[in-house]
Amino acid sequence: MGACIASFLNVVIWRVPRDESIVSPPSHCPKCNTPLKWYQNLPIIAWLALRGKCAHCKAPIAPRYILIEILGGILFLAAFWRYGYFAPLAWIWISLMIVGSFIDYDLQLLPDFVTVGGMIYGILVSLVFWAILTFTPYHFHNLLPEQPMFFIDPVRCLVGGALGFGLLWLIRWVGGIAFKREAMGMGDVFLMGAIGSILGPEAVLVTLMLSSVYGSVIGIGMILLSKAKLGRFVAIPFGPYICLGCLTWMFWGAEFVSWYLRLLRL
Repeated sequence: MGACIASFLNVVIWRVPRDESIVSPPSHCPKCNTPLKWYQNLPIIAWLALRGKCAHCKAPIAPRYILIEILGGILFLAAFWRYGYFAPLAWIWISLMIVGSFIDYDLQLLPDFVTVGGMIYGILVSLVFWAILTFTPYHFHNLLPEQPMFFIDPVRCLVGGALGFGLLWLIRWVGGIAFKREAMGMGDVFLMGAIGSILGPEAVLVTLMLSSVYGSVIGIGMILLSKAKLGRFVAIPFGPYICLGCLTWMFWGAEFVSWYLRLLRL
């Protein structure tokens, strides 16, 4: 299921920045515009069977398509393993992060339906969980996961959203003064607000820490590979690293915090 949805996310990633409909026309080769048959749309299998080329004009199909499909399948399966029957709630946010990460990587732009939509999504889910706990019999509460991905308290949801938005806005403001240019886009600010709304204030702090580490490691790697020069300003989208840090929290958040606290005691 994750691979199938990721196949559709490939369409979203390609068409939304170009203001094209994600419904019409049907899937087609971007080179020769030949419509794809249904079996040529099968995730992963079709790309391998076609050997990464269009069946009609033989134009190459970017390997990123199959990589996104594999990524979607792995993350959806991991979310089901981690959250059980509540995994569909995680799937929605994972799908938004996949779309946002790759659009940001391509264009340094985070769509509003990912960032602002994520904040609204977190608020709605917290209200639903709050209503379940408030207006349903107590024995129904046992069906909820012991460590839910989404905080069921709307107050924590709002605090997390405000912390994520405010903290990134402050970093953006200070960075603008230090570098005398825009150091971070508002899309990143809203994205961290969405993470706080969905996952709570603790997720904001851990995600910010991890995303900074991931970005630093990859940035140093680019310098070592001579793709960037030390001391030269290079625009690197931060959204994918934020999403990577968020995924780390979603699947290993409690373990990471425990490890970090033990490290501080040492």
